[in-house]
Amino acid sequence: MPGVVEPLIQVRCEWNGWRSAHVRISDIHGVHWFQPDHAPRRLIHGYISCTTIVDGFIPHGCDRTRGPHRLLVCILKKHTAPYLYAELARRADDQRAPIPMPVADDVAALGRGTW
Repeated sequence: MPGVVEPLIQVRCEWNGWRSAHVRISDIHGVHWFQPDHAPRRLIHGYISCTTIVDGFIPHGCDRTRGPHRLLVCILKKHTAPYLYAELARRADDQRAPIPMPVADDVAALGRGTW
């Protein structure tokens, strides 16, 4: 039985750039919303390793410095299947969730070095 093929996502280093690459959705980390200069709205961004690029090219310094390199990439809605974009948007929304503050007992435990 053949293995499951994970769909590829088109990413680019600039929201208005023409160079793009394809990576697996599982290789995109730190998904978040960000509005670059001159962009009309917030766009989904995330980080990939240059070693996870399946197809295409994202310009970076592999020729000058040892890799792998962590690259910030942009994912555009118009170049992404709706169900994949919805998953990435959910992940980006989760990043905006407030970080819960520790309760008093947790703070006291930190002071005692029990964590």
